[in-house]
Amino acid sequence: MKTNWKVNKRSLGMAAVASTLVLATACSGGGNKENAASPSANEGGASGGAASFSYMMAGKYINWLNDLKWFPVLQKETNTKVELVNGGEDDDAYKKNLELKIGSGQFPDSGIVSIAQAEVYGEQGLFLDLKPYIDQFAPNIKAFLDNNPEYAKMVSTKDGKIFGLEQEYPTISNVTFYRADLFEKAGITQTPRTIEEFTDALRKLKETFKSDSSFYPFTGREGYLKYTEAFGANDKIVDGKVHGIYENGQGTDIHSEGFRKLIEWYIQLYDEKLIDPEWVAGTATEESWQTKMLTGKGAVGNDFFTRPSWFMNNGGPQNDPNYSIKVMDPFLDASGNQTMLPPATEKYKSDRVFVINAKAKDKAEAIVKFMDYVFSEKGRTLMDYGVEGESYKTVNGAKEYLVKFEEQGNKPIGTPVWNFLQDRLTFPAPVNNEAYYQWMDDLTKSFATTFFDKYTSKDFSSLKYSTEQLKERTTLLAKIKPEVNAVLVKFITGQLKMTEWDRFLNDMDKIGYTRVVEIDQAAFDAMKQ
Repeated sequence: MKTNWKVNKRSLGMAAVASTLVLATACSGGGNKENAASPSANEGGASGGAASFSYMMAGKYINWLNDLKWFPVLQKETNTKVELVNGGEDDDAYKKNLELKIGSGQFPDSGIVSIAQAEVYGEQGLFLDLKPYIDQFAPNIKAFLDNNPEYAKMVSTKDGKIFGLEQEYPTISNVTFYRADLFEKAGITQTPRTIEEFTDALRKLKETFKSDSSFYPFTGREGYLKYTEAFGANDKIVDGKVHGIYENGQGTDIHSEGFRKLIEWYIQLYDEKLIDPEWVAGTATEESWQTKMLTGKGAVGNDFFTRPSWFMNNGGPQNDPNYSIKVMDPFLDASGNQTMLPPATEKYKSDRVFVINAKAKDKAEAIVKFMDYVFSEKGRTLMDYGVEGESYKTVNGAKEYLVKFEEQGNKPIGTPVWNFLQDRLTFPAPVNNEAYYQWMDDLTKSFATTFFDKYTSKDFSSLKYSTEQLKERTTLLAKIKPEVNAVLVKFITGQLKMTEWDRFLNDMDKIGYTRVVEIDQAAFDAMKQ
């Protein structure tokens, strides 16, 4: 009898990775046509007559950028006026509007696109090749390209053209955090170091608080499959071979033996009521999860690294004066080796690429000089620390913030602030991880300054896809991801038995799983040529 794999995909489905590219035929520039004079050899930027250009990004980033106190200083230092253009309020709306903006001639002087779009439209003559401008006017960008060959490979076409500059992302990963006060009540005196010890800790928590039938020790919001690296079940590239659908370690390799063991572990957690069933079912919301962690309905989470401080600053101690959150080190694997966490996202953001409209060619020199200042030491200091004497001071050669994230980072939109969150999009620029970790609240700084250097893997390479590869990959993932997720829920909740495992793997391959791995392998091989 044939098993029905289908479930409600509205609640369990995953979004497709990218939209299909639609080739457009025109784009246009705007604003005045003044150019900036040449920058100094060391710092970049504009000098002499004032320059201006328009720059399109998502509205939420515009709101944040307009509030940053260093933004007007940046424009003054470069003698440049940047006109911010709203292309859609959030990332999804922006991506939906982008092709229309380009095709209808509403794309401004510059803006943010994906690397695939940059190269497709660049080859059509709609975006400028920045390489000649960088060689002539941007010594800081040129030095960064020379010193970071992987970045240079990502932004360069096969014939050496550069149609856009990508945003570099800080080295961070998700963390496991726990209610230290609940651990103490449950008599858990040692922080778990292995999956087995972690499971035992969850059991002790469940037993201690068994009078509350709605208490599930392990809870979260989207994406319940955690600790793939501890089982050797995550996607990766080993000795030049891609394992699993490649997502910089954030995905899974369903054909690995460790993945089956991972799912068997989740079945155990589910059967013993150690994991929140709403989380597994895909019906948990961010708000419901937060409420559970704040009110003692959950004890352990795995999420973005600033989440522990969020719970401490948003009602935890108010609900319980003993409320305390701590962070666990990553688990050891089955052989007793320390696991390394995959980065939270790719190092170079292929969907955050700065391009210049070909119809703004008369402004290109000024725009590139402006961006070169962003890449310079002075520009990086301004964007990462602000103004000396106002937002930071120098002590024995080291920069120290004079302002605190707790005060600046939580002010309402529309309030001028010193804020230095490099994971937010402003202008694509090099990252200063040390400054990023330092610019955090005290709880986050207590672990972040060493955690990511020690436990975040540096082995994940960014992959660059051709237009054809991206189109096929996106179409296949739109079918594969929700199907895989739906079937796994059935295994974990007992609707399917593990005797069906091989058929599950075969069915996923039939709808394209191994084909996506082949595409990823081809993209990796091309990057190494």
